[in-house]
Amino acid sequence: MSVYSSRGVDPQKADVQLQLAIKKATSPIETSPKQKHVRRCIVYTWEVKSSRSFWLGMKNQPLYDDEVQAFKALITIHKVIRQGHPNVLKEAIEERGFLEQLHANIAYDNYRGYGEIISGYVDFLLAKLEYHRLHPEFTGSFNYEEYATLAETMNPDEGYQTISELMILQDKLDSFKTQIVARLRVTSSNENECKISALVPLVEESHAIYVFLVSMMRAMHR
Repeated sequence: MSVYSSRGVDPQKADVQLQLAIKKATSPIETSPKQKHVRRCIVYTWEVKSSRSFWLGMKNQPLYDDEVQAFKALITIHKVIRQGHPNVLKEAIEERGFLEQLHANIAYDNYRGYGEIISGYVDFLLAKLEYHRLHPEFTGSFNYEEYATLAETMNPDEGYQTISELMILQDKLDSFKTQIVARLRVTSSNENECKISALVPLVEESHAIYVFLVSMMRAMHR
């Protein structure tokens, strides 16, 4: 259930605020996307129950021209997918082509040291979206309490298959986190800040999957 309300929202004003937030969240400055800008994007999806304008705003940014902007865009996209309105997840699955295009256009541009982790981030997000496409009963944040079909899982084989696939996604996530840490540089605090900021949604995702796995296994063996 959302803590956000869409009552009294001016759609035109909300859209202007969204586009400004996207621009600032994906600025070329080598720092983490500011939480207030990311939050505005998340809140917007709850206000209008859609992320169409969010994706359009992302596509209007010069992401192909700057590694830092592309990486900050991926951080923002990940957070919006996890915390946005449920419709965001469905719409994100439809936007996989945009992520693949971003990967194709910039993943090998490694002048500032982001090419490889952009590739890794896109690979993880595509894997996450594919998992959700195959398992639409999961929320973007893997919230166990919102997994409505868990109580109906009577077939142990289905439950074990779900657990196995989640563990594969967790492994991919852990590998990407390791990849980011390996790219940190002692001499560049700003660059490190930008890269480390990606670890926040990744660790949150990892924790959510872990909690879900433990809760599901306990439920299966009551």
